[in-house]
Amino acid sequence: MKHTTNCHKKYGLGILGAGTIGGGLIRLITEGLAPRPLPIQIRQVGDRDLPRVRSFRLPESQITNDLDTIVNDPSIDIVVEVLGGLEPARTYIEKALVAGKHVITANKYVISECGDQLQELANRKGKYLLFEASVAGSIPIIEILNQQIIPDRVQGLYAILNGTSNFILTRMAEAGEDYEEALLKAQQLGFSEPDPSFDVSGKDAAQKLSILISLLKQQYCPPSGINLRGIEFLTAGQFQFAAEHQMIIKPLAIYEEDEGKGFASVEPVLLPRHSVFANVRNEYNVLMFGCPNIGQHLLIGKGAGQLPTASVIYSDIRKIIVAESSGHHLITGWRRGSRQVSESERRNELAEVTGVRFSPSAENPRRFNFYVNCVMPPDSSLKRTIRERFASVGELIQEQRNDSQLFGLNILTERISHAELGEMASPALSESRDVKISWIRILQEI
Repeated sequence: MKHTTNCHKKYGLGILGAGTIGGGLIRLITEGLAPRPLPIQIRQVGDRDLPRVRSFRLPESQITNDLDTIVNDPSIDIVVEVLGGLEPARTYIEKALVAGKHVITANKYVISECGDQLQELANRKGKYLLFEASVAGSIPIIEILNQQIIPDRVQGLYAILNGTSNFILTRMAEAGEDYEEALLKAQQLGFSEPDPSFDVSGKDAAQKLSILISLLKQQYCPPSGINLRGIEFLTAGQFQFAAEHQMIIKPLAIYEEDEGKGFASVEPVLLPRHSVFANVRNEYNVLMFGCPNIGQHLLIGKGAGQLPTASVIYSDIRKIIVAESSGHHLITGWRRGSRQVSESERRNELAEVTGVRFSPSAENPRRFNFYVNCVMPPDSSLKRTIRERFASVGELIQEQRNDSQLFGLNILTERISHAELGEMASPALSESRDVKISWIRILQEI
């Protein structure tokens, strides 16, 4: 890819989206909030909701609801997409690249589903597609993976990637709120969208994990291949149990390798109180890489917010300008694993193909301790059956009745596999709709 060297060029900027993040970027540029000025000029801002109240000030002549005029404007060199969602964002990113513009996006949905195809289009057009703001907010994890800064092979990744879920679980742990109360608080403070389903179901974190794995392993890992368990099933009683046993519940995005297989999941897990994850609260994100030689490598930073995210986009703008001014090429490193790789690429260690086979978490042969919670009517005929079934692999540590007079069993298992846990729980669930069995994996080592 060749880029023109031009130290004195004024770059025209088009912004698709004038909501929270787009407004933050405009404020950085127009209010002098950015750490250093760049030779850029906002040409047009696309806003599909023209009457809205905005956090920034721009002449009305610079704001339009005709997004096509922005991607086709010859005076615009860089298009920033902050519309969110899959469509029409994907279409406009594609149109901008076809029109010969660099594109910067914060859209994890588009990148996780179509990033490899869009990257190939950008390469053909000799333009950049940058997406640092799509994962982990202010933590420059995309740059770290692209530049292979971690000086070792990564065998595991454990991360908090969704601020909404982390905020909710922080409230449940520290304020003793139930799920609905904590969710309402998150919405009132702006940490959650009015429809929180994408966050609490784990889909948001799965899209971000998909991007990280695809870059890390240089193989496309679709979000659909990541096992999801949301946080909606968690109760105040489970947090009370965690506190009594010096543990904490956190929403983790996880990638683990075992004998050439990769296992990816998004799930709430139990961690020891002394874990570094225990102190990562509210909207903060954290990523921990497990490596054979250097051990655990940790990164922490704000994962959301108007100005933190806008600052990351501003940094991507700067990367493009510096690259063009210096004539150096940015490494963006995205490739679908099934694509044929040339011999020259095979010799390039930056294009290493790892050959990891992604598999469902249920096939993970590693063994873990699990906390199992069984709730049923006090007269359930399955009470004894469940006790006996888990007796061979676990310790019954508590029996209790809740406010609804339901009978509960709390069990800590020995180290067993996911498959063995399923064999224990599935028969009981199939025999009675009155019995509810939930489980949380315990990770002692992070």
